[in-house]
Amino acid sequence: MENRLQYLAHKTEDREQTVLQHLTGTSKLSEQFSSAFGKGKQGEMAGYLHDIGKYSRLFQERIQNPECTKRCDHSTAGAIEAFNQRQLYVAMCILGHHGGLLNMGGKMDASEDGTVLGRLRKGMEGKIPDYSIWKELCPNGNFEDVPEIDAHQTPFERYMEIKMLYSSLVDADFLDTENFMEEGTVPRGGYDNLEQLKKRLENYLENKKWLDSKAGINGMRTEILETASEQGRKHARGIYTLTVPTGGGKTISSLRFALHHGVEHGLERIIYVIPYVNIIEQTAEKFREILGSRNVLEHHSNVIYEEEDEQEQRRFQLASENWDMPVIVTTAVQFFESLFHNKPSRCRKLHNIANSVIIYDEVQMLPVSHWIPCIHALEELSKSYRTTQVLCTATQPAVEFPEKTFPYEIIKEPKRYFGRFKRVAFRNTGLITLEEATERIEGSRQVLCIVNTKRTAQSLYHMVPEKEGVFHLTTMMIPVHRKEVLKQIKERLKVGKPCKVIATSLVEAGVDLDFPYVMREQAGLDSILQAAGRCNRNGSRNSGESITEVFELEGRIPLSIRQQVDAARYVMRQYEEWDSLEAIEAYFKFWRELRGKENLDQKRVMEKVNRFAFREIAEVFRFIENDTYTVYIPWREDGEELINRLRYGFCDKALFRALGRYGVNVFELHYRELVRLGNVELINGIAVLTNRNLYHEDTGLEFQTEEGIAIFC
Repeated sequence: MENRLQYLAHKTEDREQTVLQHLTGTSKLSEQFSSAFGKGKQGEMAGYLHDIGKYSRLFQERIQNPECTKRCDHSTAGAIEAFNQRQLYVAMCILGHHGGLLNMGGKMDASEDGTVLGRLRKGMEGKIPDYSIWKELCPNGNFEDVPEIDAHQTPFERYMEIKMLYSSLVDADFLDTENFMEEGTVPRGGYDNLEQLKKRLENYLENKKWLDSKAGINGMRTEILETASEQGRKHARGIYTLTVPTGGGKTISSLRFALHHGVEHGLERIIYVIPYVNIIEQTAEKFREILGSRNVLEHHSNVIYEEEDEQEQRRFQLASENWDMPVIVTTAVQFFESLFHNKPSRCRKLHNIANSVIIYDEVQMLPVSHWIPCIHALEELSKSYRTTQVLCTATQPAVEFPEKTFPYEIIKEPKRYFGRFKRVAFRNTGLITLEEATERIEGSRQVLCIVNTKRTAQSLYHMVPEKEGVFHLTTMMIPVHRKEVLKQIKERLKVGKPCKVIATSLVEAGVDLDFPYVMREQAGLDSILQAAGRCNRNGSRNSGESITEVFELEGRIPLSIRQQVDAARYVMRQYEEWDSLEAIEAYFKFWRELRGKENLDQKRVMEKVNRFAFREIAEVFRFIENDTYTVYIPWREDGEELINRLRYGFCDKALFRALGRYGVNVFELHYRELVRLGNVELINGIAVLTNRNLYHEDTGLEFQTEEGIAIFC
């Protein structure tokens, strides 16, 4: 028998890890992770078999001399062994543990095809390096007690099981390798558990006297907070709705529900899924204040971990890879695209979704084009992965689950709160001109005007002659610029100075603004009601004098929201109280009828799920279609410095996260004009604005090019 120490999985200059050591370490972690959803045996098997292909001579030659040895397929070997033991799902996970989950393919696939069946055929035909010595060197290679695949599972249940097993395997593989390479010095863990976090929240509420108010709006917020904790302790895991009027304190109430419920049921973490980055930033900041910064992970494309302690900074960076933290605040894009992605880096975190409370803030913002796969995912996470999920919004979208799951409403009789939180009067003005809209803005001391397009917002802003106290807010401004402008707006509102804001819908959800008068261009009813949430937000004014006015601009309804507008017009004609629960439910039902069931899964994701087409799903499941280009702006000294680092050849992850705060996404036509006229330069394929005159301190990136060509978006 050959000496097993000769077979290496990893090595550094002075240390070696044998294949058996790596297999054993990975299998233990993978078993631990997959036990969270009842698949521990499969996880153990996947971890033990995933790298047995490293027992080949070719791989051992490569690890000793990687520059002079060709690449070696070491994944197919473990997949063959798993497949021979009737564990197809395990085989699929092993095949994809480096490059990503493959499409299943068809029975006629050849060994050269990059599919599951093609790769298995390749192994069966002996077209992979000989690894047979593994049976002599691995004493625990037989897994006779692993349960066979459940024949009664639905295709989506099978899909999710594979994804969760895959996540357990790749995270275990990463962690065991990391532990060896860094000799166990990696800064992970050390967080408070949910019981400790619950105490932190209760102390915060007591110190802030949030539970002392018994009358008025604050009294109603207290009622909602008390109901949230009671319901969290009282009820079993499942799917819930939290229907609270705008300004009712749903963020802290949902956190209180989650902590009490999580402690009661032994859950491990809380995941907040939020539609917009600007809401994430303020939510994460509030949670850090309440729960302690070391317990809250803010995870999105623009976040930068800037802890003073380098170890603490690295701890956050590492936790962002697999969500090993008690409170995660992330985007809907990150959450759902990870569920439907196929790459290890995106799927690694998925197993840590199990045993969690998941809060979907502003759930109505889920894209209708992916509605059906998203709802299937919600139901399956609740049914098979020990999660409790809360659909949290003032405008519940009337969710119909495939297996007739009926969410339980946390707030008893939410209808009565909508009446008691009545803070605005609605007015439907109908068709007006841009000039008339400008006059309304000019004639108001404090007004928020929300329009449907960035171009309309820029046009209106330029038409207002006196600019003192007038602000513009759209995504044509880089995030760090928008944040600065929002701060100025809040300061002026706080002291009662004139403040006139022209914006797009980015200010509608979760942005804490309080205006006496809100103008909203005709849009979907959910957008109108969200806009109304910025009017008399704290109930300090008479509701009859706090106006949310809906208006139309001739020929300016974008095609992308035409169906929402038609549904809103229908409901606004049928119901006097646009913000009633009945009107909201009717709106969402009518909108989805207009949309048509076939367009609730526009990319046919569910059909691809049935075929285990993992690569195809990852390619088409996008919350934001890739028809935009990012242009980075050298704004002020910090932006200039980041772009200079790019010019000097730095391309690390931290730099790109920092650059995200200085990027504007533009449509293809606009981008091509910027390139054609020499207004941007490409640095290693990355677009940077060179014509500084096109980015303005008041409106951001202009649509008008130097030759006078108007770009419509």
